[in-house]
Amino acid sequence: MRKFVVLIKFQAIAVTSAATSILSLSAVLGLPALAQEAESDTQEASVEVVTPAAEEAEAEPLDPLTADNPDIPTNQLEIMLKPLPQEQVQAEADAWYGLLQEKAQEISDLELSIEQQTAEIDGAVDSEKEKNVVAVTELKTEQTTLVSRLGTVVDDLEAKGGDPAIYRQYSDAINGIEFNITNTEGLGLRFTTWLQSEEGGIRWGLNLLKFGGILVAASVIAPRAGKITDKALVRVDNISNLFRGFIVMVVKRGVLVVGGLLALASVGVNLGPILAVVGGASFVLAFALQSNLGNFASGLMLLVNKPFDVGDEVKVAGYWAYVDSISLASTKLKDFSGNIVTLPNNTVWGGDIINMTHSDFRKVKMNINAKFSQDVGQVSEIWTDITNAHPKVLKDRGASIFPWSSSYDYKIGIGLNAWTKTEDYWSVYRDLLQALQQALETRNIELAAPIQEIKFEESAAGEVVAQLSGSNQSHPVTGAVVG
Repeated sequence: MRKFVVLIKFQAIAVTSAATSILSLSAVLGLPALAQEAESDTQEASVEVVTPAAEEAEAEPLDPLTADNPDIPTNQLEIMLKPLPQEQVQAEADAWYGLLQEKAQEISDLELSIEQQTAEIDGAVDSEKEKNVVAVTELKTEQTTLVSRLGTVVDDLEAKGGDPAIYRQYSDAINGIEFNITNTEGLGLRFTTWLQSEEGGIRWGLNLLKFGGILVAASVIAPRAGKITDKALVRVDNISNLFRGFIVMVVKRGVLVVGGLLALASVGVNLGPILAVVGGASFVLAFALQSNLGNFASGLMLLVNKPFDVGDEVKVAGYWAYVDSISLASTKLKDFSGNIVTLPNNTVWGGDIINMTHSDFRKVKMNINAKFSQDVGQVSEIWTDITNAHPKVLKDRGASIFPWSSSYDYKIGIGLNAWTKTEDYWSVYRDLLQALQQALETRNIELAAPIQEIKFEESAAGEVVAQLSGSNQSHPVTGAVVG
């Protein structure tokens, strides 16, 4: 097209130059008729050059394709808008915008007419005014339909790079339900008509039913989804109860959250701003709650690596207790007195973790100090008899005895070991300890006690002073007998 225009312009310039030369020559030779004819040709050539450029510069307005039927279903409107380019969608938005303005003007005229009419005649509502009230209510339902359709078009326009601000601002300004409570004779009629309209009370009633139905369905589906997830994870090997419980909790709450979002979307709530606010708030909280995020990360590490599980007997951060529960922020322990100890996950994961009940079997260990002169073989026989007599001691793993001493002075340490199932540990420990105590007493086996030497000296003042071996202090002793 540009080449064609350039060619036309070049030809026009040539014709114009030739005509100008002929006109000048005619004027010199005194040929007025030829000069006039040449001038006419020049004007015609000029007109022929300008017309195509002007036609190219002026763009014809696009005709709307979707505004012919204001009651078109929303899903059909979305299908029609999908393949249209931005320029065509802009034309659609302008068309629906014009329909909405016309409807708003019509409502405004009727409202003004109602205000100007006589309020009551013989105590009854004026029939003409009643008709106008009903008509206004019906027009407002039609206006609601137009606002909804315009919103659909505007959303598509924004998605394709257009500016939806003016359309949305106008829709928000005129949309809504307004009842004049000072106009008592028309208030009930307006409300009744609004309730019966498809875009009024019926629409909102259906929306509320959908909203409540989706929430109820989500609340019913959530626990069932959790049970299904739990059953599926039970079949997975090497997964802790804590991690399984965490996944089940995420599934349950995820179903509820999705159900809430779907319920809001069913009543026409735009989820974009809500999600944007949630995203922005999450970004801010990430900086404000850095320590909590550290606990969150440690909680995930505990769940994935599973150094312990619920009910395990552990030593963590100086506490010897049972694991009561674990969350993403903290771990709760229950000590032997029944107290609940809550520890941040950073503290738990950052320190030593000793799990006493990680395996299915647990060793019962007892240490006694016998006199160095005592027969160790006799102690071994006693321990073997005790462990063989107990039904919950595992015979295949066998009991053992290990004597040791670090100083070889007055005592010898004897380690007594036996194996049992983890769940029977404390009952077996108690039984073996009682049986050992009775057997040592029966066989007159004495346990060693620390030896402390005491020397008595008389001071210059005549007082008796007790000097403890290994101590740098002297203690005065009163009384005649020191034992």
